[in-house]
Amino acid sequence: MANPVLVPCPEGTWTKVATAATAGIINVTSTAPSKYTQTYRETGEPAPTTLAEAVPFEDELIISSSTAIDVYIQPLQEAGEVRVSV
Repeated sequence: MANPVLVPCPEGTWTKVATAATAGIINVTSTAPSKYTQTYRETGEPAPTTLAEAVPFEDELIISSSTAIDVYIQPLQEAGEVRVSV
């Protein structure tokens, strides 16, 4: 596993935080009271464009996939930051 990376996430925008991941952890590091959502795509597929498939999460998101996926995060109330360890 590579060193963790801090990724800023603008409010209301999908941000790709992990590419071709099969395992890892994403932690919310921002103290801002934002609501975080996540979704994923098989690596190489187009990025999400709507909230239709957004799934809320709070402090930690565990990545576990048998195929490579790209993970996207979107804060809903204000910008935030996540720590990505994949």
